[in-house]
Amino acid sequence: MKTRMFISILILVLAVLIIAGSCATRKIAISDEELSNAYVGAWINPDATYYQKFEFLSDRKWQEYYRLVSDSVSEYGEHTIIDQWKDKDGNIFFESKFKTVRSGVSGFFLVKTNNSENTLEMLIEYGEYRIETWDPDSVFAYRIYYRQE
Repeated sequence: MKTRMFISILILVLAVLIIAGSCATRKIAISDEELSNAYVGAWINPDATYYQKFEFLSDRKWQEYYRLVSDSVSEYGEHTIIDQWKDKDGNIFFESKFKTVRSGVSGFFLVKTNNSENTLEMLIEYGEYRIETWDPDSVFAYRIYYRQE
């Protein structure tokens, strides 16, 4: 009798832990409008060695500038959003496949906009491998930008 009770309680505790764990990492669906409001615009990082300005345009295009003071675009391209979500803290994410126009290189962006929408972090991987998790050390490039006012 004690063994059955112990096993029942153990199963209940494990079920609660599994449910709580899945809620902690759950992706919360967001609308296209909420996503666009979070990331479309000009983002800058004057401390970056290169690509100090990055712009996401509303028509799923992007362009980047080597320096903040540059008038000419260094690279530009198009991207297709594969997935978009919000985490439990209100940070907005999207995963996108991109292709550059000048060099013809393609790859993936995984973009995170913080819940106040003033910081944008980007993981970049060239080639055909999608970025599975938010791990800046596991990709070709990590960038951080701040919304340009």
